[in-house]
Amino acid sequence: MIADIKSDGRIGLRQFAVPVLCYHSWAVGGDYELDNHLALESDLKTLAERGYRVISLPVLVEVLRGERSPSPLAGEKLVGLSFDDGWDYDYCDIEDGRGGRAISIHSILRQSQQCLPQFDEGPRGVSFVIASPEARALLDRSCGAGLDHWRDAWWAPCAAEGVLGIANHSWDHVHDTLPVVRQRANQKGSFFEIDSFEDAEGQIADAQRYIDQKTHGRALSLFGYPYGHVSAYLRDVYFPDHGARLGIRAAFSTGGTSVRLNTPIWDIPRFVCGEHWKTKSDFSALLDTVEKGER
Repeated sequence: MIADIKSDGRIGLRQFAVPVLCYHSWAVGGDYELDNHLALESDLKTLAERGYRVISLPVLVEVLRGERSPSPLAGEKLVGLSFDDGWDYDYCDIEDGRGGRAISIHSILRQSQQCLPQFDEGPRGVSFVIASPEARALLDRSCGAGLDHWRDAWWAPCAAEGVLGIANHSWDHVHDTLPVVRQRANQKGSFFEIDSFEDAEGQIADAQRYIDQKTHGRALSLFGYPYGHVSAYLRDVYFPDHGARLGIRAAFSTGGTSVRLNTPIWDIPRFVCGEHWKTKSDFSALLDTVEKGER
């Protein structure tokens, strides 16, 4: 929520509070607590009822970088939307096994335009995708059902439509089920271990190039830390020194607080569905705390 412009036209830090939400499209089946598609549909309706508007994450980054005045946002209740790991279910409707189809994240976002308005331009949400096709093929078998539902063929049409942007979620997520990851000691399961130039280039620079190629030059200039893990090296050295070269302007973690005007651009927090809230009532309570300036 944003309110109370100061006498000099500036917005106070306490009054600027934008929650950025994170969902995973692989969480399907069951009720709200188990199915992030159902949770997203419900949450978007709740946000509409409470008078929110969606702010595109690239626009939010422009505000944080001082490239866009926050003054036009005064009095607005804004929310950012993001999705991690880049399963096909982000863009493709899902066969539910009973002859029906479950709606994709992309379809949910597009349909929500009718009830939940958007502030300014830009993609309505961002899908942070894992770049490596080899890693995704292995993860499809170790983390999924081996149905080849972790592809990149949908990235280009999705990016071109502009409803759900495509952004970098690393080369291989240093996922602990992979036999080999791009980390000098093959340490898995923690992105905190990406703390050298060589490892960062393999995980971030190579991923950005691949994603940009596959989206025909439409990769967003954003990075989503795997597991939400932010190493001091990436936050304080690598991104500040090399972000411009990489074409990356901001990075998102999962800190569980709202974004404020003094939020560091290389550690922008998000709230994660299933971690920071689990039920409809949890979500309403979370918004209550955001609107009170408590989170």
